[in-house]
Amino acid sequence: MTQARSARGPPRRAPAWATGRGGGGYRVRIAHVSDCFLPRLGGIEMQVNDLTRRQAAAGHHPEVITATPGGPAGAAGADPRVPIHRSGLPIPAEIANNPFPSRPIRKVLRAGNFDAVHVHAGVGSPFAAAGLRVALDLGLPTVVTVHCLRPPFRLPLILTPWLDRRLAPGFALTAVSEAAAAPLRERTGVPVTVLPNGLDPGEWRVAAVDGASEPSAPAGAVGTTPVHAVATMRLSVRKRPLPLLKIVAAARDRLAADRSGVDLRLTVFGDGKLRPRMERYLRREGLTGAVRLAGRIDRASLLTEYAAADLFLAPAFLESFGIAALEARCAGLPVVAMSDTGVTEFVADGREGLIADGDDGMVEAIVRLATDQTLRRSIQRHNRRTEPPTAWATVLTRLDGEYARAARLAGRPAGSGRSLSH
Repeated sequence: MTQARSARGPPRRAPAWATGRGGGGYRVRIAHVSDCFLPRLGGIEMQVNDLTRRQAAAGHHPEVITATPGGPAGAAGADPRVPIHRSGLPIPAEIANNPFPSRPIRKVLRAGNFDAVHVHAGVGSPFAAAGLRVALDLGLPTVVTVHCLRPPFRLPLILTPWLDRRLAPGFALTAVSEAAAAPLRERTGVPVTVLPNGLDPGEWRVAAVDGASEPSAPAGAVGTTPVHAVATMRLSVRKRPLPLLKIVAAARDRLAADRSGVDLRLTVFGDGKLRPRMERYLRREGLTGAVRLAGRIDRASLLTEYAAADLFLAPAFLESFGIAALEARCAGLPVVAMSDTGVTEFVADGREGLIADGDDGMVEAIVRLATDQTLRRSIQRHNRRTEPPTAWATVLTRLDGEYARAARLAGRPAGSGRSLSH
């Protein structure tokens, strides 16, 4: 189903990346293929939405082809200028689904007069996999962005055609971080560009609330200085929300045993199928007064919460980028995250936060930040005064280069003076 009518517009000149000429005046048609999209909420969904919104604002014509069914209110938060083609089955499921995705994708791509196809791949993305095969079959310039780390198990190539050495030379392969890109280069033997998730740092900039990061209590005083940790995630196994609760419980025990005078609290934002298990754990361990499961909240409310918080926790091991951690970092929060993840692309140990090697290391990092007010405030000042290298202007410029690379790989060289779709 298509939720918005496509505005084809008058005949356009060749896209800037096809002719090597920069500047405005080009109206470029881009098809984004993704298993997941709004109203489902997650990193890929929000990133594709933000990307298409900015491309539309720049005068281009992005469209989304997805297996995610629409909700009762459609796709709340989506740009009305961006047509959405949905072909998922409207059945209850944790993942988007369509057992026969190639036909609807082919229909949209054939009718759309697209200049490029941008495929967004996660872990086991059958819809994106079909989109890549169809785009290559139609000879369309194609960019694939891998939004995940390689899982510990090996998936068949039918679900991950971007890993196929026979196909990889025919499209521009990108990944959201070096942690995600390195194994792709090894597997495919082709260049893999790091194309980070975009973020407007100004949208997440907040002023500290009076009372946050209060002076440390005297040694020996128990439970007199509140330190508020926050985490934002989908409550799924991959994000490790249950281990997070155990990590915070262990950190609280350490702080109490050391008579630090710190009362560590945690608020978790987000929802998912693990919430009932988390609630049972908190009741069983007597932590309902120390940990709050706040559910899903909007961005404005999240910014208010971040302004009053002291640190952000990112416990996932399989984190290819960590957009929630980046948002928190831009809001000024010190980030505690795991090593060998995409978070380390914008969080250096001791500068934007602390990096841990495992759960025990995360306990140590939390205790250190909770008890060292000087370090905590130093990181907060740094994060509020500096911007990460993921601003949308930079990301969009880099993406234009990938569309140009895709055009060359599809046999439509720069300087041809013709539309990529002809």
